[in-house]
Amino acid sequence: MSDANVQVVKEIYERFRAGDGEGFLALLSDDVVWDHRGPDGPAFNKLYEGKAAVGEFLGELGAAEEALVLEDREYFTSGDRVVVLGFMRFRALATGKEWESDWAMAMTVRDGLVTHWRILFDMGREADALRG
Repeated sequence: MSDANVQVVKEIYERFRAGDGEGFLALLSDDVVWDHRGPDGPAFNKLYEGKAAVGEFLGELGAAEEALVLEDREYFTSGDRVVVLGFMRFRALATGKEWESDWAMAMTVRDGLVTHWRILFDMGREADALRG
């Protein structure tokens, strides 16, 4: 278990909650793989490759939704992988509808930077809120 890797992931959440996009991106490797693929729904449900692409993801997400709650609750590690269980609540900006879901995020951390990220949550709730 790597306490240093857990600290990097905790910092990712803090920077996201603070709206610090630049600081958030600074914790990612240049060749990061950001996997937000899911079923039909928002245009940002796709695979992003590279730090600049993740910046685009953050912009697309921020233009569509507002994070109301993002709670990272439990951490598990194995080698360079950190898995986090949590809860989130967002508001779709176009519709005003709120949605929430438990989630799991898995990140690979190498040399103090996130190199791979994957999220699992109820993407149907998100899509419904965005559609109105």
